[in-house]
Amino acid sequence: MKLFTEYPEKDELKYCDLMSELVKKNMENLYGGKKKKTAKRDTHSKTHAAVQGTLEIFDFDEAAIKQELSKRTSLSEAELSAISLKQGLFATPKQYPVWLRFANGAFSVKNDYEGDTRSMAVKAIGVEGERLSQSHELKTQDIITHNTEFFFVRTIKDFHSFFLTVYRAGLFPLFKLLVLFWLKLHPYESTLLQTSFKRFPKSLLKERYWSASAFSVGLKSGFDPSQPGRVPVEYPAVIKYGFTPVSSQPPHQQFPLESRSESELKLAKASGSEDNYYREDIIQALAKPDAEYYWDFQIQFQTSPEMSIDDTTIVWNEEESPFFTVGRLTIKHQKVNYPQANDFGENLSFSPGNGLAVHRPVGAINRLRSIVYPIVANDRHQKRGVKYQEPTV
Repeated sequence: MKLFTEYPEKDELKYCDLMSELVKKNMENLYGGKKKKTAKRDTHSKTHAAVQGTLEIFDFDEAAIKQELSKRTSLSEAELSAISLKQGLFATPKQYPVWLRFANGAFSVKNDYEGDTRSMAVKAIGVEGERLSQSHELKTQDIITHNTEFFFVRTIKDFHSFFLTVYRAGLFPLFKLLVLFWLKLHPYESTLLQTSFKRFPKSLLKERYWSASAFSVGLKSGFDPSQPGRVPVEYPAVIKYGFTPVSSQPPHQQFPLESRSESELKLAKASGSEDNYYREDIIQALAKPDAEYYWDFQIQFQTSPEMSIDDTTIVWNEEESPFFTVGRLTIKHQKVNYPQANDFGENLSFSPGNGLAVHRPVGAINRLRSIVYPIVANDRHQKRGVKYQEPTV
């Protein structure tokens, strides 16, 4: 295994095709035919809020980052010099307007006191440059992050197996035990899910987020976009993204992560009412005239082949490969609780494959997501009667 190299999965094309058909069937089962439910996403179904913000890219010290990288890798001088960090989104110091969607991770809309992952999807506006062929927008860069450092399945084949079980459970209520049976047969994945579900953040506006999957920084000369998933493909550098919550005042110290108390969760569950805690928290927090929330925008390099690109269940150890801050995400006072904003958040479309060619999503799970996300989005928009338009400020 080589550094900065993604590898094809056995029968990858077959399982990508199977997943493509399966998500179409699942959307039809959930929202098609005579069903009256408004179509939502098939995963991360519960939108908390769509929020405006600003992503500032710093004039960061590229030489210092590469010097640190030289200490942690076996890269030659030539390989290090071939890495160009200041390209694409990172090319120049700049402030990008962004739209963010905060959501839960589950396949359906559930109460917030139930165990789940939480996501923050970031869409930077006005990003110029050569696009990925699968991009559904012309001048945006999507960065999808979650409050977990990993994804819970290793392979596309495993994810198809899991999703097929979920789909069958949705078709036949008596089959819901199938999901538990699948987890019993896959103890590693079950443990990862349980670990993910233990976090009940106090506020999504002070939570830490990771991309979990990897992205390239640049492309090698003669790069052929048809090759990933068919043969091993090497990149100049591969990174993961992160957003770390920091204080609003310099020196912008990192916030400790806080959680909802056990007593609060029990009270919410016992009340019998819908628990929309995270949406209500965002609404109330941003309604304050002096509201300001900050995250350091960071990148983490793959520094050894053991930090797998394709297996997203493997966490990249921060002691071996620290995050470098290259920018800052800011959210300030705004009103987010009105019908148009709610619809806008539901209709927003995100995909790892929406963005610049130099920030190509890499790894098996990312290749699958880049295929499946647009299928779900197009189906959802069709069922909602929405003619999708690229968002602007």
